[in-house]
Amino acid sequence: MIFNYIKIAFRNLAKQKLYSFINISGLAAGLAVCMMIMMYVAHEMSYDRFHKNADLIFTPQGQIKEGGSVMNMEFMSYTAGPLIQQSQPTVKAYMRTLAYFNQNPVVVNDPSSPSKKFIEDKLLFADPGFFSFFSFKLLSGSVGDVLKRPFTVVLSSDMAKKYFGQQNPVGKTIVIKTDSAYTYQVTGVAENAPSNSSIEFNFVASNASLLAMKEAPRYIGNKHISYGSFALYVQVKNASDTAKLARGMDLMAKKDKDFDDIKFSFNALTSAHLNNNFGNQSNTKYLKIFPMVAVLILLLALVNYMSLSTARATLRAKEVGVRKVSGASRKTIAMQFYVESAVFTCLSFVLGYVLCYAITPWFLNILQLKIDSSFLYSPMVLTLLFSLLVVTILIAGFYPSIVLSSFNPVITLKGKMSKQAGGIIIRKVFTTLQFAISVGLIVCGIIIDRQLYYFRHADTGINKDNVVTVPIGNSVGKKYGALKQEIQSLGGISSVATSHYAMFGSYDMNFFDGKAKGQSVGVAFIVADKNFMSTLGLKWKYPPAPNTELVGRNKAIINEETIAQLGLPANPIGTIIKSGDQKIEVTGVLKNFNFTTMASAVKPLSLYVVKDTDSYFNKFGCTLFARISPHTNLPTLLAKIQAIYKKYDQDTPFDYTFMDDAFNAQYKAEDRLASIFSVFTYVTVILAALGLFGLAAFTIEQRTKEIGIRKVLGASVSSINNLLSKDFLKLVFLAIAIASPVAWYAMHNWLQNFAYRITISWWVFAAAGLVAIITAIVTVSYHGIRAAIANPVDSLRSE
Repeated sequence: MIFNYIKIAFRNLAKQKLYSFINISGLAAGLAVCMMIMMYVAHEMSYDRFHKNADLIFTPQGQIKEGGSVMNMEFMSYTAGPLIQQSQPTVKAYMRTLAYFNQNPVVVNDPSSPSKKFIEDKLLFADPGFFSFFSFKLLSGSVGDVLKRPFTVVLSSDMAKKYFGQQNPVGKTIVIKTDSAYTYQVTGVAENAPSNSSIEFNFVASNASLLAMKEAPRYIGNKHISYGSFALYVQVKNASDTAKLARGMDLMAKKDKDFDDIKFSFNALTSAHLNNNFGNQSNTKYLKIFPMVAVLILLLALVNYMSLSTARATLRAKEVGVRKVSGASRKTIAMQFYVESAVFTCLSFVLGYVLCYAITPWFLNILQLKIDSSFLYSPMVLTLLFSLLVVTILIAGFYPSIVLSSFNPVITLKGKMSKQAGGIIIRKVFTTLQFAISVGLIVCGIIIDRQLYYFRHADTGINKDNVVTVPIGNSVGKKYGALKQEIQSLGGISSVATSHYAMFGSYDMNFFDGKAKGQSVGVAFIVADKNFMSTLGLKWKYPPAPNTELVGRNKAIINEETIAQLGLPANPIGTIIKSGDQKIEVTGVLKNFNFTTMASAVKPLSLYVVKDTDSYFNKFGCTLFARISPHTNLPTLLAKIQAIYKKYDQDTPFDYTFMDDAFNAQYKAEDRLASIFSVFTYVTVILAALGLFGLAAFTIEQRTKEIGIRKVLGASVSSINNLLSKDFLKLVFLAIAIASPVAWYAMHNWLQNFAYRITISWWVFAAAGLVAIITAIVTVSYHGIRAAIANPVDSLRSE
């Protein structure tokens, strides 16, 4: 019986090729988007769950109140781990890791090929038990011994192939340059960290190596449970022990008296990724948006499928009537249509699966996310896909089987159909919903695009065009002045400046006495040379007095926001501000400029002017800013800068970034959202058009004889088409009226995330509505014109 139902399904598929293609491809598109988002969400939710003791591993976080400021302490001192384990019996083990960071890039080379040097990232320092505490797979080397000694390192499998090819690297050496070049012995090779790991590494070096480096004091911190540079992980005996452990750490911190007020809490390792929202490039913010979009798109696809299935009801009506007269029960007929729907759904699912895996690389590239192929074929993902198939079959087959099995055999065999056959009211409701969703997504897409355009073209207070930045490592040292002078003398360079950090990235913090007694205000600070302001086009609010000496650690240039935050006089030049026991004179005031993302308001800033030869730059490195003159041949100029750079630093590969690129890179998350939203919008518009296609087909089929009579009476093709389109346009206008306030509310709330934002204009809704109206007219006109040009004799023959 089932086999016969399947044969009938394929016969109907072949008989109605156009409708079958539209039905299957529409559902496949919706399923493909749903699968893609489902795999993304599953991947994001699975972070760090592959570790054996994942549910028992936690990371401490302290909230410090100092004066009027509140700071979060996420990294701990080197000694915090052993102190906690010794004093807190609930702690079974601990692990300290440090993701190496410095102004200077990490340069790696194989000593046997000294000329081949690469800038690398993801250098991790860790305690000896790293590979037993976590469940990263060690391909070669002893788990207990690989990180015991100073200057030992474990390579990821990718790095092992990059530097040693197919050879076994264990026992060989590799040079890693951090503050200085050190030779490390390779003691193991680890499998690449899974894509759903919040702990990333290309190189895992022993913490004993870090302690032996020149810059060790910078990272070690004090000898209490205090802030530092290490990510600390503790494995507890029971997950419920964390509250007790937090109270114990509070008592220990108070005993050490490092802070006035501190409260500790613990975050589960398995939630670390979802709670990490540093910067504006995090993908986790999409976890609330994408699942909702996936459900909406799948719903639209299913509605279209059911709509198109029942739109051709009249072609199956007599078949149902004959089968009922022959003794078939409604249950049997419903089963037949359920099987047919299941066949069509399975075909759609297979096509959707192929489409999903074709577009997933694009989707992941937009998100700048890597998902291991092993995860895509993991039991969890396959179970989710199978569940999606079952749910889709159940929903897709339910409505058509109920509608088609309900036909009255007497009426259908007479060639008549009820006006309500196929649920015209329900179909209109769904069509309105489909266009409402489409209009809403179009509005959201336009507003996101406008906000990004505003970011890129707003006046930030910095002239960032035609400025190239070059990171300079501390290996240049005292030769930096000569390097800068040579670059300054190049034709095509109008000015050169120096700062410790590049713009729109890192900055340091200092704390000054605030308005109220005991209040402490965090103020960002930049260390730069005297050319910094003019090269970047910064504008003065109150310029320094003539002949004022700006150079000095006890002199600062501040911005307007600092005046407001510290409660200084309107013109504070000459005012003394205090940072602890240090007294600093304000020598000038700059107008506010955005040195971070425009998503946040301008922060208070203090700028310290030092000489190029200052030991600060020599010790920690710096960034060189070069303003390029108009109409300069960029490739030639950059080649000259590289040649000069290589004269002074042959160990570090040359690198550069244009300031406008660095500025735009801050909005990667919003760029991704805009790109993906545009695709979702296209899909929903197509699905809405398909839904309207089905409704138009069904409605016009019900009015075939009416159209024939109108033609006999002299109605033109255009008048008939206008008559038919009018009813459908009412649904579209209703959809626009529903979607517009909802989309406005959603986008108004989204824009509140940005300190600088656009205002939502009326034309956005008009444009979205126009797209929906044009789509509806084109879709309905296909059926309307076909019906209007048909021979009325054919439609009136039975009368």
